[in-house]
Amino acid sequence: MNNTHNFSATRLALAVSLAVSALLAACGGGGDAGHDAAASATLEAVQAVPVAQAHNTPTAPDAMADVAPRVAPWELQDDAVESAAFLTSQMQLAEPTEHALAAAAAAATADLRVKWNPGHYVSLPLRDESTILKALAEIRALPQVKGLILRYEWAQLETAKGVYDFSRIERDLSLAQGAGKRLWVMVATKVFRPGGRAVPDYLMTPEYEGGAYKIVIGARDAIGSTERYGQNAALHNTKVRDRLVALGNAMGARLNRHNALEGVTFNETAMGQTLVPLTTEQKRAYFNNLAQVDAATQRAFPNTVVMQFINFPKTYMPGLVTSMAGSGVALGGPDIFLEDRDLNTHIYPLYDLAKGKVAIGPSVQPENYATTVQHGAPNPPKISELYAFGRTRLAANYMFWTRPRFGNDYPRVLEFFKSSAFPKDAAGGLTTTCPSTYAACTARL
Repeated sequence: MNNTHNFSATRLALAVSLAVSALLAACGGGGDAGHDAAASATLEAVQAVPVAQAHNTPTAPDAMADVAPRVAPWELQDDAVESAAFLTSQMQLAEPTEHALAAAAAAATADLRVKWNPGHYVSLPLRDESTILKALAEIRALPQVKGLILRYEWAQLETAKGVYDFSRIERDLSLAQGAGKRLWVMVATKVFRPGGRAVPDYLMTPEYEGGAYKIVIGARDAIGSTERYGQNAALHNTKVRDRLVALGNAMGARLNRHNALEGVTFNETAMGQTLVPLTTEQKRAYFNNLAQVDAATQRAFPNTVVMQFINFPKTYMPGLVTSMAGSGVALGGPDIFLEDRDLNTHIYPLYDLAKGKVAIGPSVQPENYATTVQHGAPNPPKISELYAFGRTRLAANYMFWTRPRFGNDYPRVLEFFKSSAFPKDAAGGLTTTCPSTYAACTARL
């Protein structure tokens, strides 16, 4: 990563490096070996543009970040009336019902121990076997670095309605387990690459209101395509919600008790700048349904940490986090920006609501290595500062560190991991206390 504060003097190669690695690794990373050729072809096109433009140009076809702001302007605004109404609704839904009490009674005889291995995990931009093996080799001698977090798109996991393919996850679990490490699975319902599909094809029909909505990513046309938009799943539609719940149920039935599976998480809550704005009713329904998906997935994985990455919109986050804490759903986030006003004022305080109740897992994204505020000028923080913020301010049980494909940021992370400043206890200095909403914590079942 370029460390200069004079952006105009930045070399083109390093500007492209920042663009590529940020675009590849946003929201948890993840990709396939087959995408490498397309990524290289796109990179050649990027190298022809000026430095400042290269810093904001889409490059790789999988797990891409937005080039325009990831967070739409309205998501940074706070509607106090709507926020209070949504919070109240989630608090009411959290009150025990006869059905919930009956389910709790039935669960009393079940094995509800949660696999619990706090520590540091590495997020990869690609998940081809060679990249995974290389990353595992780099952390093999670091017991505090427990494993990897990899991203899998919904459309890759459900190839047709009710037809599931978890073979890639199972392969990656096997690779991690073989190296004595563990795996976090991120289920992605949002894609940033132009023309990418956020949901399986069968959902993209009138029955499901198209299944997804287009999000503006500020991109040029994708190579060989006129498409300029990413997608986000249309979770305001109850039928789309129910299909995502079904995916979680199928995954849980197959993978929940795998001892190498540490956790399952969903990508960030930021909805993005929609091509066609959603109504207030649709936004409210979206986050009400997301809360239901989170809770249902936690029930489908009773022995595995289930997490939701949160950031924006501000209006719905207090209610969503309240629901998560009541349902035993862990709280994670896509960014550690040390000096960002919006995050420090409105989002990071929500971690305090979850602290001690559920697991907490912030992540360090490529842009977090480069600046301390969203879309800020280059101002690279020290790795030790990112670590201290996650450990102390956010009370992390898990920290996810992105391993960009280019630049010197990840070598700096590895250097910190090997330094005397990095605690040598089993969790690398992170909190290990079993959260109060978990029946019990165990290293393995």
